Amino acid sequence: MAVGDDAVSEGYALVPDSGEEGRVRWGSRELNRSRDYIAQLKRLIPATKPAARTKAGISSGTAPPVGGDDGDIYFQILT
Repeated sequence: MAVGDDAVSEGYALVPDSGEEGRVRWGSRELNRSRDYIAQLKRLIPATKPAARTKAGISSGTAPPVGGDDGDIYFQILT
């Protein structure tokens, strides 16, 4: 696979090798674009343990499980 193919398949812009947009003076813009991509990905990561459990489909309780999707994990607390 060529360099940049993964980025293009995910919708990221590539830095051109030549032409006006490929000039060294635009380097800071490309660095900031990379930081934008990182910030967008960071927003997808849950910030707290409960949020991470919810996003992963993990829950618990004392009642038998109801509903959910295939692949969810439910821990029933026995009292």
